[in-house]
Amino acid sequence: MLMFLARGNRRTGRVVVMAAAAILWFGQALGQAATHTIQRGETLGVIAKKYGLSTTALAAHNGIANPHRVKVGQKLTIPAKTSTITYTVRKGDTLSSIAKKHNTTTAAIAKANGISNPNAIKPGQKLKITVGSATKKTKPKPSAIAGSTLREINRPRIRRKRWKHIVIHHSADSNNSIRGMEHYHRRVRRMENGLAYHFVIGNGVKTTDGKIYVGDRWKRQIRGGHLASSALNEVAIGICLVGNFEKTLPTAKQRTSLKALVSLLRNRTGVPYSQVRTHRHINPKPTICPGRRFNLRGILST
Repeated sequence: MLMFLARGNRRTGRVVVMAAAAILWFGQALGQAATHTIQRGETLGVIAKKYGLSTTALAAHNGIANPHRVKVGQKLTIPAKTSTITYTVRKGDTLSSIAKKHNTTTAAIAKANGISNPNAIKPGQKLKITVGSATKKTKPKPSAIAGSTLREINRPRIRRKRWKHIVIHHSADSNNSIRGMEHYHRRVRRMENGLAYHFVIGNGVKTTDGKIYVGDRWKRQIRGGHLASSALNEVAIGICLVGNFEKTLPTAKQRTSLKALVSLLRNRTGVPYSQVRTHRHINPKPTICPGRRFNLRGILST
């Protein structure tokens, strides 16, 4: 009928074609599957792109094992926007790569399949996937940690279960500089590895406010010198905020940087939240560090 109309009246034919396209779109919007008959010269990739799908998703929805073997006249079912398919994990697959193939997200697949560890999928495992469910990408928020600092933190290879605690200190002096702290620990305290901490966060006086300084001990993944226990120093990451928090509060930028740094370190090392401690609460000898005005849980929970 469409061919007849196209021959007799091109204008009428165009109207009918447009109407058919509108019906197809409306059907998909209502969650109803549409069909497509493969024309000469069409590939599965071209058809998938036309309907805003991935080739893999279209093939899987139609039970096509080889996307390169389709025939002219073959009818395809176009999945509705909320269509769910079953995907069998193959060797080399990751949840991320599967999500990308099906225009969805790793989080969506993990949630739909009750997966708590996205890295623990196995060949042969069957996953329920809602195709085409990826939302529009939003512009990421700027990181609290500068790119160059982030690279320094992420560069070392960390041995499994190497670290068991993250310990927070204050320097007890708002005028400290990194060079001064290094000199004190190496020359006065006679520490052969210098600066006792793995990280220092500046306060804006003689250090940049909120800047995370990555110490040599972190870069080399060696023991700290910030606790009165050799055994604890061996497994505890030391973070020092410049300032005296018996007298003042940490700056807003220091608080933001500390929260971001602790989160990053916990993700990298596996240190549990309960083992993020202040010097006062873990040190074998009594100390007021990091000061009575320092609220660690308040900082980490905001």
